[in-house]
Amino acid sequence: MLWSTLYWILGKLNSEKITQQRWLLRTWIFAAPLGFIAIDSGWIVRCVGRQPWTLYNQIRTVDSASNVPASNVLVSLTGFAIVYSVLFVATLYFGSRIIRKGPNLELPIPGVETIRPAIDTSPGEFVPDERPVEAQQ
Repeated sequence: MLWSTLYWILGKLNSEKITQQRWLLRTWIFAAPLGFIAIDSGWIVRCVGRQPWTLYNQIRTVDSASNVPASNVLVSLTGFAIVYSVLFVATLYFGSRIIRKGPNLELPIPGVETIRPAIDTSPGEFVPDERPVEAQQ
């Protein structure tokens, strides 16, 4: 994130220069799942961290379990369900808007110079057939 911010401040993340930052583009691809890994790792460490103390009889099972009322669990579960439902609907809405709009084919391809084709691709002009009727088929 810091590298991306630094490159953005330096002006190296615009459409003309982004293709020159190949290592940064590859880093973005590999960094995509890191947020999920961090969240899951923290959850696993927190939940599993209590187990050795219970297994080796350092604390009782009653003491290692959370003492949270069921109503608090229901409220937090409902809150998470609402937040994730809103995020899901927003993702569908904005994603469908982007897909319906489609790509802007008028934009130049970054990093590719616009050159004239080697073959003339302009439409030809109509030349009527001036042969005698007997020669036309």
